[in-house]
Amino acid sequence: MRTDLKRVFVSWVFIFASFSYANAAVTKANHDKEVLMDTVHVNGMVLKGKITKVNATTLSFQLANIDGINHIPYKDIDAIETTYRYNIFYENEKVTGTIVGLVDQDSLEVNSNGKTTLIRIDSIDHFAMSQEDDGSRKNHVNNTLPYTSGNFHVGLELESGSNVKNKTNMNTNITRKKGNNEGYLHLLYAYESTKTADTAEVINKNELSMALGNRYYYDADNFFFGGLLGEYDRPREIDLRLVPNAGYGRDYKLGKDGLIKPQIGLAYVWTRYLQEDIYPDSSYVAGLLGINGKYTFNDVKFIETLTVDGRYIFYPSLEDFNEEWISRANMGLTVPLYGFLTMRFDFLWINDSNPDPSIGNNKTQTNLMFGVDF
Repeated sequence: MRTDLKRVFVSWVFIFASFSYANAAVTKANHDKEVLMDTVHVNGMVLKGKITKVNATTLSFQLANIDGINHIPYKDIDAIETTYRYNIFYENEKVTGTIVGLVDQDSLEVNSNGKTTLIRIDSIDHFAMSQEDDGSRKNHVNNTLPYTSGNFHVGLELESGSNVKNKTNMNTNITRKKGNNEGYLHLLYAYESTKTADTAEVINKNELSMALGNRYYYDADNFFFGGLLGEYDRPREIDLRLVPNAGYGRDYKLGKDGLIKPQIGLAYVWTRYLQEDIYPDSSYVAGLLGINGKYTFNDVKFIETLTVDGRYIFYPSLEDFNEEWISRANMGLTVPLYGFLTMRFDFLWINDSNPDPSIGNNKTQTNLMFGVDF
């Protein structure tokens, strides 16, 4: 009897010790996890989590164990101290370290290997957590391409049977900002063909539009730009079109999360048509009126964020704008899915002085695509 009681007692002691050890381990793990957090003091409150982005006027901060991003104005921040290390690219320099303070609401104090560096926030070209502290694929891309941001989306539709359809849409927007220079690339491609048992293959779409160039910021908001628009649209008889352009633009901020870039300048439009014997090459000097914009709605119900971006460009002939012109508009809605995977709804409006009456001047497209933002 005593032996059985002794065994029971020893078993209970063993279970209690195991439970206490496990509980201590969990407590220690939670404590360690709590230590690995950034701390921001805002109007007397202490927030714990991690910094996700450094903006011109606000700090984007994700609270621990809570979905969503808080955008905190620097004027409301009393102090910052991070445990995570960040890669900060600025003025052709790179510093990796922890943030130990906010100075005058416009500069970050960064500790790197025992050395303190003061970095003006408006000089930061790129900000990302170090890969040692965040090994995710998205963070790897952010650090591999530190000055580059953008998105890439593709939509496909394949149908077989009595009706055969092949449809492809692609949208790419890439921006590389380093120092005073901001390079950009916008690319749109669409292809669609249909075929039935009784008809030959018909190509309904085969078009490409690509705009690339560079903006040089001579101060924080004003810039000069030079670029090139190149495109073709075979069903609309356009074999090749080139539009070199240059001018002046300015950045206007829309609150904390938006930006628009109106532009004005000059361009030269040259177009070669497929039926050269009917429609000879066209060329003329044109004016340039354009605007780019982007706005992110945060804390949207169910989807967290919704990004709206758009571009409009108008090239009217300086000789006779009623006879020769080019106009393009593009608007997109982007919704995050998982990580840096996103869904995009895209609307495109094309209007130009096409010489073929059967084709007309106007065309619109709407596309639903999936891809990545980085």
